[in-house]
Amino acid sequence: MARFIRLLSGILVVLAVVFLGYCYFTKQGIFAPAAIHNAEVKIGGDFSLINQDGQIIHSNDFKDKYMMIFFGFSSCKKICPMNLGIISEALAKLGEKTNDKLQTFFITVDPERDSIEKLKEFQQQFDHRIQMLTGEKEKIDEVIANYKVYASKVGGEEEINHSSIIYLIGPGGKYVAHFAADLNSDESQSDKITAEIEKYVND
Repeated sequence: MARFIRLLSGILVVLAVVFLGYCYFTKQGIFAPAAIHNAEVKIGGDFSLINQDGQIIHSNDFKDKYMMIFFGFSSCKKICPMNLGIISEALAKLGEKTNDKLQTFFITVDPERDSIEKLKEFQQQFDHRIQMLTGEKEKIDEVIANYKVYASKVGGEEEINHSSIIYLIGPGGKYVAHFAADLNSDESQSDKITAEIEKYVND
């Protein structure tokens, strides 16, 4: 019995080390590919929303492409602009060579305030290839749920706490990986995103 308890304790210690190591590297901005978890990770799903130009965007129209998706809101003071800046840098480094293989979306978690006009103005700060999407609250809530995004209004509902994960979705709408940028790191987060995307789209 004592031997079994020691063995079980050892296994638990190993699992704890693995888990903490995974959390650390994820925090540091390392891509977490689907293979780490499960080849059939249930993240993502079809959506039909409206972009900053008032056009209806169907995710199915990009079923043959990779999609890079980030959730946030235009009134966000730090996290969203910084992440969109990183994404814009990555797109600039990728250049035009991935235009026919990759589409990037910013999906608002604040559809009640993020009108088409507001998103169009917000979009001017970033790479023109990033499409800013909004829509009816019910549709946005469905997309948020499908992508396992956390979003909660705080401070008199003027601020929204939300997860800041960048998703990479593959052809056919299949989840490939996610990226959590380390905004406090001196390392180039856009370089990491660029390298990871090139690994997939250049296969």
